[in-house]
Amino acid sequence: MAHLCFKSSSAILITPTFLVSVRELEMDLKKIIEKMNFHERRVMLELKRIENSPTVEKIAQQTGLDQATVMRAALGLSEMGFVKIVEKKITKIALTPEGQDYARNGLPERRMLQALACSPLGTIEETASRAALDGEMKNIAITWLKRRGWIEFVKKDERTLLKMTENGKNALTQKSDDEKLLERLATGEHKLDELSESDREMLRLLKERKLVEIQEEIKRELGISELGRLALETGIELVEEISELTHEMLVSGRWREVRLKKYDVTAPGVPIYPGKAHPLQQMIEELREILLEMGFVEIKSRIVESEFWNFDALFQAQDHPAREIHDSFSLSRPRQTSLPPPDLLNRVVRAHERGVAGSTGWKYKFNTDVSRRPVLCSQTTAATVRYLSSHPDPPAKVFCIDRVYRHEKIDYKHLAEFYQAEGIVMDKGLTLRDMLGYLKQIMVKLGLPKIRFRPGYFPYTEPSVEADVYFPEKKEWLEILGAGMFRPELLRPLGIRYPVLAWGIGFSRLSMIRLEIDDIRDLYNNDISWLQTRRMI
Repeated sequence: MAHLCFKSSSAILITPTFLVSVRELEMDLKKIIEKMNFHERRVMLELKRIENSPTVEKIAQQTGLDQATVMRAALGLSEMGFVKIVEKKITKIALTPEGQDYARNGLPERRMLQALACSPLGTIEETASRAALDGEMKNIAITWLKRRGWIEFVKKDERTLLKMTENGKNALTQKSDDEKLLERLATGEHKLDELSESDREMLRLLKERKLVEIQEEIKRELGISELGRLALETGIELVEEISELTHEMLVSGRWREVRLKKYDVTAPGVPIYPGKAHPLQQMIEELREILLEMGFVEIKSRIVESEFWNFDALFQAQDHPAREIHDSFSLSRPRQTSLPPPDLLNRVVRAHERGVAGSTGWKYKFNTDVSRRPVLCSQTTAATVRYLSSHPDPPAKVFCIDRVYRHEKIDYKHLAEFYQAEGIVMDKGLTLRDMLGYLKQIMVKLGLPKIRFRPGYFPYTEPSVEADVYFPEKKEWLEILGAGMFRPELLRPLGIRYPVLAWGIGFSRLSMIRLEIDDIRDLYNNDISWLQTRRMI
């Protein structure tokens, strides 16, 4: 063992006190070594053998242990002072499935440009067909051909044709920088810090197109400390350890030759992801619990609804644009739905044709055949109005959280099928101030205490408000819900003479914010790693 010395001004003195301290250190090290488990000893001996950058992965590979076991051993050795753990963050670049496809077959705009070279003037459909591009791929190709300046549109015989520009002709023989980078990234693993500044600019372009994703990885390197080297010099031997005694060991007496493994209950283990509800379902359950605690009663919506309850009962004109096919889904079966009782129907007809409570109505001939038409329910308000029609006397305090369906163009913030949350309160003497109090309380319980209200407009409420909530994580105000008091034109035909407060929460916006996602479609991608680790903010 190396001896440490105290220095005087001109000589090295070895004192009796120093010799005692060295012997005490040796005894302490032996006690610590005696307590080391099998895996800790194995890692220490492997660290002694490996010279360059001994990472957790390398030690696991050499010893045949899994990385979690090596890491647990390293943490134990770190607490003893034998090992230093250094974490290094590595940023890697990986191609998405779409990026891998483009790397193999070429970018859509490149394939369409090559198809256009075979026929200098062609329609979009003809050129896309020759390039074997259809649907969304065709649209992507056209967008990027124009963005790169490789084509222009020309009119000929009342047809719109594609014409290759000079830039397009030059591009036929020379690949763009982002194409070259995409091909390089497909050859193997690449790190962000290995890219040049120009490559990083191209990487931003590929990331914008969702062809690459940036992945961060933590590499842990282990190093032996000075105390660890002294421990190795003192001597570390591998001793077999067992986690349980067997009948054979007891009979043969072999139990005397082995050590029982000690467990550190504070050491990290292998991550376990137990079954749990989908993040969106967790949000729904959270809001449901809040509303039940506030005294609301839950009601359910219908998947198939009549146009009467979906539109007519809400005083929405039968020629309103929202009732056209581009907003709601009409059904071919069943061909018709049943109408409400005649007295209710007649009151709604009168409100539409002549008006009620000072209103002049829509002044058209109401068509009951339109009311019978079935649609997929496009708003949970249909459920709350159905409830009011059968409960015209106060108090009423109900909510509905359910799926609705609209003929939306699907993009990063719109889906054809999504959840709505809606609630109503009916009682004597209610005012807009009561509405603001309910909404404030709901937001506070959702963990969003900073809320502001501003005037809004909705077809069947007056007055109406919209609510913005401040999200500290994003440092901005975001619209989260709309609310108002049902108009008399809606309430009077239902036989209701009392004020009704109504509000609706946009679940899509709320889920995107609280789950920190930029694309609402990510909620339904069934990405297992995302589902395992995602938590709401």
